[in-house]
Amino acid sequence: MKITLSDELLNKISAEVLIFPMFEEETKNLPESLKGILGREQLDLGNDFSGKLYETFLIPQLPKLLLVGAGKKSDFNARLERNVAGTAARKIIKSKLKKIAFDARIYTKPSLIIEGIGLAEFDPGIYKTKEKTSKIDDLIVLGKISASEIKKTQNLVEVTNWARSIVLEPANKITPKAMVEEAKKLARTYKFSIEVYDEKEAAKKGMGAFVGIAQGSHQPSYMLALKYIYKKEALTLGVVGKGITFDSGGISIKPSDRMHEMKMDMAGAATAIAFMKLVGELKPKINVVVVTPLTENLPGGGALKPGDVVKALNGKTIEVLNTDAEGRVVLADGLVLSQKLGATKIIDLATLTGAVIVALGSEATAALGNKEDFLESVVDSGEEVGERIWTLPIYPEHKELLRSDVADVANIPPSRGAGVIAGAVFLQEFIEKNNSWVHLDIAGTAWLDNEKPYLAKGPTGIGVRTLVNLLDKLS
Repeated sequence: MKITLSDELLNKISAEVLIFPMFEEETKNLPESLKGILGREQLDLGNDFSGKLYETFLIPQLPKLLLVGAGKKSDFNARLERNVAGTAARKIIKSKLKKIAFDARIYTKPSLIIEGIGLAEFDPGIYKTKEKTSKIDDLIVLGKISASEIKKTQNLVEVTNWARSIVLEPANKITPKAMVEEAKKLARTYKFSIEVYDEKEAAKKGMGAFVGIAQGSHQPSYMLALKYIYKKEALTLGVVGKGITFDSGGISIKPSDRMHEMKMDMAGAATAIAFMKLVGELKPKINVVVVTPLTENLPGGGALKPGDVVKALNGKTIEVLNTDAEGRVVLADGLVLSQKLGATKIIDLATLTGAVIVALGSEATAALGNKEDFLESVVDSGEEVGERIWTLPIYPEHKELLRSDVADVANIPPSRGAGVIAGAVFLQEFIEKNNSWVHLDIAGTAWLDNEKPYLAKGPTGIGVRTLVNLLDKLS
């Protein structure tokens, strides 16, 4: 998509469609710039357009004029700025128009127009042979954006959509080995150091938690680590992504209904690897380590059984009461490895629990952590770029949830309740006390069951923008 900036009036621009976002408050008293486009003082929108959020109204004059509802002015923030642009894009795409102009007068950050449109263009029909979604060829933005901001936004969109495409791929295409190959490409391109441990090597290193889950699959499994080094003495940020390329639940097998969606159980790993590509582009003034345990969770003859005990890389023993709570088990070794590689501030991203969907739906990611200042920094980083994050507590009493009679910790509580918190309590067992850690449960936000006005059904690429914004804060 070619991007051009202009300071012309919208009605002076040569485009197939002119996009004009409007607040609800403006529909009764039209802005002067809109009057200029229409060539008339008044327009009775009647019941056709009220400015309500994500509402659209196409006026079929030449060039066409698309009004897009931006909701109430007092509510307009980064998330809505991006989504309003995405709403316009999806309407235009369906109309198969190619050259558009977007009035950025109400935007505090016009680059979000580029971001919203780029994310909205993502087509989940990657294996359809006939139906292909139209693309926008030319975007003219009436607003000011620096060249560096345009490039950074385009990179962000490209990488986020790459993560979405990886999550969307079926499990017979994106295997643990395929994920490793993607990481190797990054390592070659950006001169990252890379460590890849197969199951035998992981077992020798003491990663019994990861190996225990991996042993049920015939696919080769790997523990992967990528590292960007700025300076040896610099702060090291660790990002650990859950990489279960297909999750059947293992011996504790899931119901067959919607099991096909469990190809998305590696969304955390896809986000982590995608983030590393941006690290290579941005070259921050901190060190970054990305670790992803990559395996399937299947009920093969060698699979773990409920009640089995495994030992993690830090020496702690885990009683696996339910093999469908496998993500936290493989993350245990991933978290320990990230710290052994120098990370002192660690974020893990995982499609960890169904409980988070019950609690928050698809509207927010749950966040839990061990240090209030770092937790706040991650939450603020998400809010500033329009990725909602909601914090939940970890009280001392919650540790009792995972008491085991035979091992140091159980992987699930003996009874229902506090499912999201229990997952975080487990993971905290593998964090050194002096290190800062945040757990992001993205099970509800990594995948949309239904199309949004501004985004296609399927993977969202959640977390990439939050991590990049946090990187800016830490650098």
